[in-house]
Amino acid sequence: MRFPAPALLTATLTAAGLALTASAQTSPAGGVQLPADYFGRFGSTQLVASNTDGFGVRYLPLPLKADLRLTLVKAPTYTDYGLSAQLGSLYAATGVFYNVPRAELTNAPASGLQWSGVVQGGASHSHFSVGYATQVDGGKVRFLNNVGVAQQGGVTAPYTQSEVSAAYGRTFDRVNTAVYSTARMYAFPVQGKAQGSLDVTLALNAPLAQGLTLDASHFERFTVGAVAIPDFGLGRYESSAATLTYRVPGQAGFGVGALRSRTSRDWTNRVTTTDGDLLLNVGLPVLLGGSVGYEWHDAAPTANRWRFGVSTMPR
Repeated sequence: MRFPAPALLTATLTAAGLALTASAQTSPAGGVQLPADYFGRFGSTQLVASNTDGFGVRYLPLPLKADLRLTLVKAPTYTDYGLSAQLGSLYAATGVFYNVPRAELTNAPASGLQWSGVVQGGASHSHFSVGYATQVDGGKVRFLNNVGVAQQGGVTAPYTQSEVSAAYGRTFDRVNTAVYSTARMYAFPVQGKAQGSLDVTLALNAPLAQGLTLDASHFERFTVGAVAIPDFGLGRYESSAATLTYRVPGQAGFGVGALRSRTSRDWTNRVTTTDGDLLLNVGLPVLLGGSVGYEWHDAAPTANRWRFGVSTMPR
């Protein structure tokens, strides 16, 4: 497992926006030397500051040689806290993450031996697995096979996991397009169950005018069959997202750095969100500003709500 990608409603400090010079990594007073890649580690940090998700930070890198991260979030109905570390292909975590107590040790290189041990509390599953991954076509296609045993509720189930994932991109003039796909199969021989699924993502990046860029994507998941461990079960899912960003030309000093509009549609659950960001240059390695949005629930209009938060973007 890698550090997760930023979720909606979180402010993500990207690696590109935090690429400082080497001279800025040494404290002039005490000579404290930060790791050379320290500021680049902020690429998966999530600053949580919203009326819906609470306040705090997820995966904040500590100033140590080892890539150790701190999570501390006070959400409206619970508090998350814990430590996690990424050491090459090895991921370790202990604490409460998204309201689930978890201890995990996973080795998942792009190719080679794979193994994982996860122990979780509450109603979540625990599992132990081992397997192997290979890559072909210059890393564009990856094959993964695992065998393991999982437990959830009163069910203990040996299982196999097989996956094939692929990624291809193509540029048309200045428009960049990409297709990502993953086909997977979980089989539970003791219970006589199996589930197959296929994920397909279409992505597009297009410059519309000077400083104006459109990023759009569409995701589809198809499934068939059933699982013995509920956490492994996937369902039909479809969603779309689009981001329109305008960077103010020639913005070198303090002031407005960018305007951004983000819209997403969960077609399966019939929920639409839209957010507008005003991003300022305040002398930091990232643009920082406020975010205001709204969330629509087609099936439950009483759940509609405003969204307020903090947003960031690389300079």
